[in-house]
Amino acid sequence: MQKKTVRLVLISLLSAIAFVLMIFEIPIFAAIPGLQHLKLDFSDVPAALAGALLSPGASVVVLVIKNVLELLVRGFGSQMGFGNLMDLLAGCAYLLPFTLFYRRFSGRIRSRIACIALAGGLGTLIRVIVGAAANYVIAPLFFRYFLQTELTAPALLAAVGGATALNAVKGVLVSVVLYLLLAVSEKYLSRYLKPLEAGRRPRHG
Repeated sequence: MQKKTVRLVLISLLSAIAFVLMIFEIPIFAAIPGLQHLKLDFSDVPAALAGALLSPGASVVVLVIKNVLELLVRGFGSQMGFGNLMDLLAGCAYLLPFTLFYRRFSGRIRSRIACIALAGGLGTLIRVIVGAAANYVIAPLFFRYFLQTELTAPALLAAVGGATALNAVKGVLVSVVLYLLLAVSEKYLSRYLKPLEAGRRPRHG
């Protein structure tokens, strides 16, 4: 019961932090016409921490909760949840490979930097691929059925290109932040989190 309570508290706390971080967005493409809606946030960091410290499923739960909270607070707006759907797909594409790789190899790869770099690189690559494919397939349907307009080929390519750039930048930056946070969490919280990491191999050396 205590183990479940600790997991629930951690997931709730990380979900709340992820939601707050999702609100604070950085318009990194503000100067590029047509891409002003693409904004960078670090809300995937708490979700990745949940996956690394608890389980891959916990990272998805945090990802879902923060998007639901964002929809409840901000409403569907003009995007009708399109941005949240893209965030969910791209987030899962990054978080699942990252957390699965990190949990499996963090005890085998002696260098923490190398482990997180490999996990982050894998997650970022899959995020870019899934994000591009999802935008290419879903964006035309969204414009057609929700905005009653057809998305032109140049506009679609621009949207896919912008999403690809955003996902690449976000994947790299999130990985860098995760390195710092995981180093701190494992140093100061390891004795509290150890009972929750039964499926994770011990670190050698």
